[in-house]
Amino acid sequence: METAGMFAIAGVILFVGFLGELIFQKTNIPDVIWLMIIGALLGYFFDIANAPGFNQIAPIFTTFALIYILFEGAINIDIKKLVKGVIGGSSLSVLSFLISIIIVPLIMSFFGWGILEGMLLGAIIGGASSAVIIPIAKNIDVKPQTALVLTFESAISDVLCIVGAITILNIINLNMFSLGNVVKEIVYSFVIAIFIGVISGLIWSKIQSYMQKISKSYMTTIGALLLLYSFVEYLDSNGAIACLSFGIIVGNTKKIFSFIEKGNEFNMATPSAKFFFSEISFFVKVFFFVYLGLLINFENISLMLIGFLLTILLFLFRPLAVKISNRHNSSLEHKDRIFMEILTPKGLAAAVLAQLPAQYGITNGEQFSTIVLSVIFFSILISTIAVFMTEKGKFNGVSQMLDLRKLRRTKKH
Repeated sequence: METAGMFAIAGVILFVGFLGELIFQKTNIPDVIWLMIIGALLGYFFDIANAPGFNQIAPIFTTFALIYILFEGAINIDIKKLVKGVIGGSSLSVLSFLISIIIVPLIMSFFGWGILEGMLLGAIIGGASSAVIIPIAKNIDVKPQTALVLTFESAISDVLCIVGAITILNIINLNMFSLGNVVKEIVYSFVIAIFIGVISGLIWSKIQSYMQKISKSYMTTIGALLLLYSFVEYLDSNGAIACLSFGIIVGNTKKIFSFIEKGNEFNMATPSAKFFFSEISFFVKVFFFVYLGLLINFENISLMLIGFLLTILLFLFRPLAVKISNRHNSSLEHKDRIFMEILTPKGLAAAVLAQLPAQYGITNGEQFSTIVLSVIFFSILISTIAVFMTEKGKFNGVSQMLDLRKLRRTKKH
């Protein structure tokens, strides 16, 4: 009966996900928020997160969700527009991360936290979630270049958050810091992952050019993706970045093969292949956001409110990062700038890193998890509401909102 009940819940979740996408298409209210609310309600009334075996299955599923959503988003990236997306995404990611590790410790000092503990919290919530941004970017009215920048920002920020958080943990526990090791770790994570991802993509494309003559072997590409992630992680590099690189190659096989060998029109990213991968992506996305909702703990309201405060402050400072990273981009349209300002939701990387402080025995370690999960929930909620209001023409961006407030104060005086 318990198994039947779980299957019934899973069936309801899939229908909610489907209806959520229909609502998104009609009203521009992102389906993410409904799925998280369903997860929060399930966690509150049924305590699914503490069910036998759940803690063993959940990390495997969430890791797969992260790498698969990155891959599925990457196959739609045009390789010709890639360079601008990498540069823009990198600068935006670094600036947002730096703002977080400066602002968060200042705020947390008012709650009795030390500077290093505050910086650790800032590093954990200093990124953006690929699993949230990529599905939303597909359904909103932004230029492909802007969607590219946001995609790469979210992928790069995961690396920054992981390296930053572990570095600060070592400083706290071992009282040691090496700038050289930090730079080496970041470069190693990127260079090795990108190189292996690109080479794997080229080799796999060549294999698929023969396999597709036999059958539509789309599922084997997912198998290759899992093997790639495992191998790169085994090398202590970043498997997610490797999967992103792999996806870009897979999505651009037609251009790559025609460039290498004239007359070769082989294309892995056919309409039927993209449809298949998008269906899998829908399934994964639905349960991923329900899972994030399950993790929310409503018992400590004060820590939830701290998370809400931090979310608002990071949201208000986001335009600064957008403005600096786009200072030489005169072609950026106003609506695209607004979406870059409001799309800064947190996700899986933050949820995973939030468990480390307690494991390391850090002061206030038990409080990290609740605060971070609160930030994840409220950042997704605010981003989705802002997306809806922007699409309806009722929101003109955080920077303009702040300018209007200044203007009103000036008029009063």
